[in-house]
Amino acid sequence: MFLKRITRASLLSIGLVASSHAAQDIPWHLMSHTQSGVAPAAINTQGIKTGPHQIVVAVIDSGVIASHPSLAGQLLPGYDMLSAPNNLRGDRSSDFSPDERDSRCGQRLVSGAFRTHGTEVASLIAGNGVDGVFGVNPSAKILPIRLFGACSMTRKDMLDAILWAAGLPVAGVPANPHPARVINMSIAGGLPVCGPDLQQVINRVIERKVFVVAAAGNNFHKPLPEPANCKGVISVGALDAENRIEVYSALDSRTTLYAPGGGKRLSASADWSVNKLKVATYDLDFTGNERASALFRGVGTSYAAPVVAGFISLWLSHTPDKHTADFAAEMPKFLRAVEPLDKCPDCIPKGVTGATGMARP
Repeated sequence: MFLKRITRASLLSIGLVASSHAAQDIPWHLMSHTQSGVAPAAINTQGIKTGPHQIVVAVIDSGVIASHPSLAGQLLPGYDMLSAPNNLRGDRSSDFSPDERDSRCGQRLVSGAFRTHGTEVASLIAGNGVDGVFGVNPSAKILPIRLFGACSMTRKDMLDAILWAAGLPVAGVPANPHPARVINMSIAGGLPVCGPDLQQVINRVIERKVFVVAAAGNNFHKPLPEPANCKGVISVGALDAENRIEVYSALDSRTTLYAPGGGKRLSASADWSVNKLKVATYDLDFTGNERASALFRGVGTSYAAPVVAGFISLWLSHTPDKHTADFAAEMPKFLRAVEPLDKCPDCIPKGVTGATGMARP
């Protein structure tokens, strides 16, 4: 299956609508019609009309900075699931913001990239377009769940975060009034085989028609770690803008999908040669104070995963009663071939595209 030249007429013929934003404002990973054409790895969702159903996507991550303009109006009340003694604020609470810049856990200093990670991930799913930060599904609502900070999480924290995201009860934590239909986990590095405790939790949320999307991991072509290696999880590897598997991405025949994850700048002269995803983030001004920014900064399977989570939420906005098995059945119409690698002869890597299949009745 090869990428076809996509025209306005062909988009309209499959139920897409023209975007009101200038082409140069649209990030390359969504589909930007420029003089260079469309990036080969673009998911081709820009301009697809969102459905009438608002989908909640949980972002289990480092927390989200709610004041970022590109996320204004996109966040639901979330929760900090990091427990004592690893929580610098004391214990779990409704404050889902990340640790402050320069926070320390013993001798460990939290980096600025660590602090902004959850905010960047959330913006790829539901960015509102301010400063050119467009999520795959701007009509989605983000449920922010903080799982890690300057101090590391416990396994119980992770299991509780998944359960709470799906609307299942967690002892000592208020009920979640906004259960997610999609859970994004841009974390990796657990056990090489999915532990039975984690698999049991994944099974419980999937039974509730909840989709779990996880980053494949930045382990340089090694097999999938947890949570991406759990049965039923939609694992996501990373592509460069030219539809090639990135050198840092996990490489495993079990990887469900590959999506734009960015990497080093490409030598090509095309507009997408920047090869990084535009995200809502923060940097420092000349006085050393933090300021909201929109930058081509996203690199990693952590950023490929929310692209797929946003894609699934966009599909669900038209078909809200669908189950994970339905997505698996319909997935072939969203697939695009990805250049394979000789070092994994059993791998048949597949990218995702909305150029066909999306928004059909």
